[in-house]
Amino acid sequence: MWKFIKYDNNIDFGRSIVIVGFPGMGLVGKTVASHLIDSLDAKLFGVIYGTKFPAQLIVDSGGIGEISKVLIYNSKVNDLGVFIVTGDSQPISDSDQHFLSHYILSKLRKYNIVEVIAAAAYVSDVVVSSRRVFVVGNNKDVLRKYVDKGAVVLSEGVISGLNGIIIGWAKVFGIQGTCALGETWRSIVELNYVDYTAAKLVIDLLSNVWNLGVDTRDLERKGKGIEKEVELLLRSFTQQKEEGIKGEKRPYYIT
Repeated sequence: MWKFIKYDNNIDFGRSIVIVGFPGMGLVGKTVASHLIDSLDAKLFGVIYGTKFPAQLIVDSGGIGEISKVLIYNSKVNDLGVFIVTGDSQPISDSDQHFLSHYILSKLRKYNIVEVIAAAAYVSDVVVSSRRVFVVGNNKDVLRKYVDKGAVVLSEGVISGLNGIIIGWAKVFGIQGTCALGETWRSIVELNYVDYTAAKLVIDLLSNVWNLGVDTRDLERKGKGIEKEVELLLRSFTQQKEEGIKGEKRPYYIT
């Protein structure tokens, strides 16, 4: 069961985009959405409640608990309407993730949506100093404007979860769709850190393509701090491993 509660009825955009960012690897999508909500002074447009989220009460720092939900915000940049869709978690099952993607788009499609953009993470096995943003589109034409701004086309792979499949459902609704994946380090993901750098790169790309004018200097500062901390942990781990190998007593065999 899903229930949509609409808060803002005064929407009059000539054209709009939808930016989606749910929790995922490195919390890239969620961080993109949160930063855009703050930067664009977006207002709460509506909330979707449902019984398909994990059965958890999420408690904030002030001791207030709420169930998981989808939050939809909106703002206006120049003549462009911007809807930002995020949430506390994703539904557990694949079928419910599909259904929720369809449900979200069914509620927003009437606001002249010209494109749906989902923010996600691309996990790199190595520590790369120069990060990239990979893009996947639901048609070839939609990719061009992102590649022109420096993005790299992801030629193969699978994007799981809401941040991926909602782009496929956008095509079913006849809406252009793009998934922008900020490159993150596997070590950042495995250590459960937030990858602010990957989020910054995705926002910079979207800001350049859609002229959003979003300042990402705070994300850059936080990102550098996370990278330094992770690099220190990796060096410490490597040193301990090397010292353990040197000090290891190996059996001596005569053959």
